[in-house]
Amino acid sequence: MAILSYLRARSLKEGLLRGRRGWFAIGVVLWTVRLVRRISSRSPQIVSKETLRAGESVSISSLEREGRSKRRVRKSLS
Repeated sequence: MAILSYLRARSLKEGLLRGRRGWFAIGVVLWTVRLVRRISSRSPQIVSKETLRAGESVSISSLEREGRSKRRVRKSLS
């Protein structure tokens, strides 16, 4: 990922400040990819909100994501 950061910074310097079209095109592609990644990234899903009283505790667990093949099998069985 360090190379992508370098290329993004270089594209700003060379493409925008110095007007080099090739670097500008590289910058447009790299910055667009970064924007799409941020927009499409998953946000945490809130399942429950509870107020705890003194002496109460919380247990947090995570369920494994179901793989594609398991979803296909489950879908074909139903």
